[in-house]
Amino acid sequence: MNYMGKFQNWRVRFEVTFYGNDPMRGSFREIKENSILFSDEFDIKNKLPFDSVENVEINFLLWVDGLSIEKLIKLPHDYHDQNVRYDQESVEVIEVTKV
Repeated sequence: MNYMGKFQNWRVRFEVTFYGNDPMRGSFREIKENSILFSDEFDIKNKLPFDSVENVEINFLLWVDGLSIEKLIKLPHDYHDQNVRYDQESVEVIEVTKV
């Protein structure tokens, strides 16, 4: 917390890349982008101080590690299609700004 007892907020812009295989279109990669207001009030195990862009990015990635992907971003339209196989998702931080 800062000296006034309020949380410092950061906007984290990130992208999720989905990898998979579709019998009709073959192997594919689909990227979706989103942003979130992020602060020290999030429950993060082993978090670093929210005092730099680098620490906020690390905290965000630590937090994401324990979440299901549905809580971060809208899933691709065929994500639950039994004919389409999704093998992997990856999360990458694009930008972190203090708000």
